[in-house]
Amino acid sequence: MKKQNNSNKKEKFVACRRASDGSLQEFKSNSGKVYDYEMALEAVESGDIENAIPFTGKDGQRYIRGKNDGNPKTNLTNLKEF
Repeated sequence: MKKQNNSNKKEKFVACRRASDGSLQEFKSNSGKVYDYEMALEAVESGDIENAIPFTGKDGQRYIRGKNDGNPKTNLTNLKEF
């Protein structure tokens, strides 16, 4: 029996790199691809990343956050660093 992939090969962010102020600066996906923040935001907005969503902050800027699945381990701020 053939395994069906319903995710259409979407990627997940599995690691991050932080700026000196602690903000998320880069993301690494499960395929090994590294995204700077702008590229990551574009991928999230286009639906290519399954564990993140875009949102607009109070300052009007667009940001990335992890999907709220109730598990703190999947929060993007808890990703391992690379």
